[in-house]
Amino acid sequence: MGSSELAAGPAVVHTIELSARLTILTARTAGRADLAQRARSIAERVGPLAAEDAAAYRDYLATRSEESQRRTVELPVQMAELAAEAAEVAAAAARATDGAVGGDAKVGVLLAECAARAAALLVELNGGGDAAASATARASLAASLV
Repeated sequence: MGSSELAAGPAVVHTIELSARLTILTARTAGRADLAQRARSIAERVGPLAAEDAAAYRDYLATRSEESQRRTVELPVQMAELAAEAAEVAAAAARATDGAVGGDAKVGVLLAECAARAAALLVELNGGGDAAASATARASLAASLV
């Protein structure tokens, strides 16, 4: 992880990626290629947000413009949505297995829920109010199902 990635937003992104990768592992074991593909798609979509968020935050610190502040809200909202999706897919993968085999996906659900909550906190701190509340609720619901 480079120094430009040492911030909360990129940490959230990496947590979502970890969740997705754990889900892929479980989905493959369960023979659920559909869930593995959904998790792979989440990992691919969330990855670029780390650099985008780091750049947006640097821009905001330098300019304090409304546009740069808006980006510091929009990006964590996207992260929260992807985290909720990751939690839902991980929960489905966990339910598709028996016993300890689903452990990786269950950990993935918890990581995704944590990422959604962290992203929502960033949204709130950056002036976006509760714009990520729905995503956080979805991730929490998914976590309650495993």
